[in-house]
Amino acid sequence: MRIYKGVPASPGLVLGQVSRLERSYDTFNRNPHSPKKEQRLLENAISIAQSELESMASRSATSEQAIFMFQSMMLEDDGFMSEVRSYIAAGTGAAAAMQRVGQRFADQLSAMTDNPYLQLRSVDILDATQRVINILGDRPRERLALDHPVILAADRLMPSDLFSVPAGMIMGVITSEGSAQSHAAILARARNIPGLVQVGRDFLNDCDGRMMVLDADNGICILDPDSATRQQMVTQICERQRQNEALTQLQTLPNLTRDGEPFELLANCFGPEDIDSAVQSGAQGVGLLRSDYLMLPGKMPDEQEQYFYYTACLAAAQGRPITVRTFDFGSDRTLANVYQGEQSAHLGLRGIRSSLRQPRQFETQIYALLRAGARGPLKVLFPMVTNVEDWDAAMRIVERCRQNLRERSVPFNENMPFGIMLSIPAACLTAEEFIAHGCQFFTIGTNDLTQYTHAAGREVTSAERYFQPASAAMRKLIRMAVDAACAGGIPINIAGLAVGDPANLVQYLQMGLRSFSMSPQTLLDAKRVLLEADAHVL
Repeated sequence: MRIYKGVPASPGLVLGQVSRLERSYDTFNRNPHSPKKEQRLLENAISIAQSELESMASRSATSEQAIFMFQSMMLEDDGFMSEVRSYIAAGTGAAAAMQRVGQRFADQLSAMTDNPYLQLRSVDILDATQRVINILGDRPRERLALDHPVILAADRLMPSDLFSVPAGMIMGVITSEGSAQSHAAILARARNIPGLVQVGRDFLNDCDGRMMVLDADNGICILDPDSATRQQMVTQICERQRQNEALTQLQTLPNLTRDGEPFELLANCFGPEDIDSAVQSGAQGVGLLRSDYLMLPGKMPDEQEQYFYYTACLAAAQGRPITVRTFDFGSDRTLANVYQGEQSAHLGLRGIRSSLRQPRQFETQIYALLRAGARGPLKVLFPMVTNVEDWDAAMRIVERCRQNLRERSVPFNENMPFGIMLSIPAACLTAEEFIAHGCQFFTIGTNDLTQYTHAAGREVTSAERYFQPASAAMRKLIRMAVDAACAGGIPINIAGLAVGDPANLVQYLQMGLRSFSMSPQTLLDAKRVLLEADAHVL
């Protein structure tokens, strides 16, 4: 009996036989044809690959469609394909060119540690390029041949690996590397398949065909469990089934505090995939969609690409409202290298300040958002707003975009709500002025508001004791914002890491807040806390 540790990717506990997924590695031994013929072969392979991906998207759940559509779009990306064509023109075979460029792009995204949305896209690029390579090599792209349910093990899993297996044949997934935020992990969570990542190569080399306990709740797996361990696991599996039934009952309860006050639970998300996870956890909508996570390195998405992203998010939300935060680039953001010096500092030109200095880029985003708003309930949130001058300048651009869309006869939402993120003390102190200038809703951003109030960056370990989301100063600022919203008759929401803390959550509730936005993973615990809390303290 051997125990291995890993990182939980999808919760659950199972006992079963391991089946290792072996991947073939391409050597590209054949001599390439002429560049012209290789290019024709590539175009034909891409056409077949896109047809297969579109077919997979049509057969998948709404939340999964965006994964395969992204892969299809990647195969027609100008930057990506121009590199492939350059290699072919230089005498490289089409398959080898695809492999080289795909790996480079995937490595580039994988290194973006501050952008989980793009990090998980790295595997999508490998998945799509491998599909084209297999077509070029006339290799099959069919379902994995499984004749009984197994725990699937691999170095890392592609989205198409899970999608290509008949329902019920995968009891669990385990990988030697990979990320808990990968698309395969997201698909596993969506399908309630327990998963563990980063278990290590030693496990992978010694697992095929053996019995295993996969405890994804505690991040461990046990190869060749003895009889006592097996019996213990069976007992725990039965107990977990009872707990799941209780959890399902919790989700069906109305969102009312113990003293009968209604509340709203929303999720902080970065794309269609985790929106689906949030919906399954009971989110009533998306309180904060971080739009800057859709960026490709060094490339600003055009209006159509952004429109697709926002509409994919709306589809994943299944009619629930989504609040999109406009681009918020800064020193800790992926595209910070687009800007220089002060304008990318924490206390420099982040958020709406940066957008107002880049009006064409900002207009492109507003066009896409207004158009997507015609497809579902969408609201727009401006981050890092300091004063009404920021607000007025942003809304002048919004009105200019509206007028242009009218002239273009493009359908859009004329009445899309626009609001601000209260992340700077100055904005909280003058919150009523924004309402007088037409602001339609507030979101309190606890992460930035805490660090700007206390002059303590949340990533600076030496200043950690000053980063206090529940301090007296924070309570005063939040009360000011709540009072202004109530007086002005507009909705107010609170978001950030602090909202997931039970003690903070009850405190915010008793300060008058009724709408909370947090990580999807904390939604059910938050509901349990709020159901047992009193909104009004005697």
